Amino acid sequence: MKRKYRRLLFSVLALDILLIGWLSIQSVSSQIPDTMWTYIGKEEDLFSGLPVKAGKEDSVEALNLTGGSGGTTLKSQAKGNYSVDIRLFGLFQLKTVEVKVMDPMYLAPSGEPIGIYVETNGLLVLATTSVEGKDGLVYEPAANIIQKGDYILKMNGKPVKTIKEFNAAVQRNKNEKIRVRIRRNGRETEVAMKPVEVRDGSCKLGIWVREDTQGIGTMTYVTKSGGFGALGHGITDADTGTLMNLGGGELFNTEILDITQGKRGMPGELEGYINMVADNCIGLIKKNTSLGIFGQLSKDYKDWKKLDLMPVGLKQDVKKSKAWIISDVEGNRKKYEIEIEEININSKDNKGMVIRVTDSNLLKITGGIVQGMSGSPVIQDGKIIGAVTHVLVDDPTRGYAAFIENMLSQ
Repeated sequence: MKRKYRRLLFSVLALDILLIGWLSIQSVSSQIPDTMWTYIGKEEDLFSGLPVKAGKEDSVEALNLTGGSGGTTLKSQAKGNYSVDIRLFGLFQLKTVEVKVMDPMYLAPSGEPIGIYVETNGLLVLATTSVEGKDGLVYEPAANIIQKGDYILKMNGKPVKTIKEFNAAVQRNKNEKIRVRIRRNGRETEVAMKPVEVRDGSCKLGIWVREDTQGIGTMTYVTKSGGFGALGHGITDADTGTLMNLGGGELFNTEILDITQGKRGMPGELEGYINMVADNCIGLIKKNTSLGIFGQLSKDYKDWKKLDLMPVGLKQDVKKSKAWIISDVEGNRKKYEIEIEEININSKDNKGMVIRVTDSNLLKITGGIVQGMSGSPVIQDGKIIGAVTHVLVDDPTRGYAAFIENMLSQ
């Protein structure tokens, strides 16, 4: 009996050791980036304090890898893309890091509030509903055919870009089936449905759609040529949560009229006025991604040329320490102190850093991070390293920020 008990004890102990070892390996792996950008001539001290070494294969000689007990030093004089093997204790393959060597990059951090107007590429379906026909019966003509989040592109072969065109197409067809071309999850297909005639003589399909949206955000950066990135997260539909597929979009000067302070459980908000006239347009939106909106500023918009360029800080440059955000919540651009509390170096989304507002003035004005501040650039050690993206609802002094290199990779 004792022998069986001893065997069981040893088995449990062995499993514990294996589990601890596996968790330790996973912890080490999570601290090593899957992909890494670096600059020509920049010396990088990698993996300091970790029991790993970078494999020095012929294919990565151009990186000038130097291993030692304190980690690995990398320095390259040649641009290119390389794969570097990382070995645990210098013996066991742990992971492969993709390294991209490039020229140093510079951006002008902005922090300016912007008015955003976007048109969808097609009509976004918000919901389907039942329709009471003129006979008093209830019908659901779009049920199980159209889904929330679909985009309606054409009706009977003709493009529909506005709600007015959508309604006109339904009325033209009366009681005949309509061929509707939709895009769902990036793929186009064609469906058919029959309108229902209601008591006033008009026809309905029982579909709620949206053709455009607008809001306020913050410009993150401007390039030398006037390209811009903003928000740090994508524009999604408030009702469906769908990342909006843009057919076009514009940036406008905006005026902040009021600020609703953030409180625990209730995110605050910048409230502003967008005068959407041609003379007030400052740029065109060309792309909407999960890491922000991107486009080109107007040549007539001169204000961005007054901004100073700043080096781009990469993921490995970011430290858990003091940093700043630039925001215009007081009528002009100012730096406000924050603390970077957590770093997820392998983040590919817009939540690579957890930040906390420590600036007493900003806390007094906004209560922390509020809606409309998304896109505020994050600065550390004289480099632009990211953008504010989200607020934590249960603590408005804290939120998330995206790495700037993730935004630049879009």
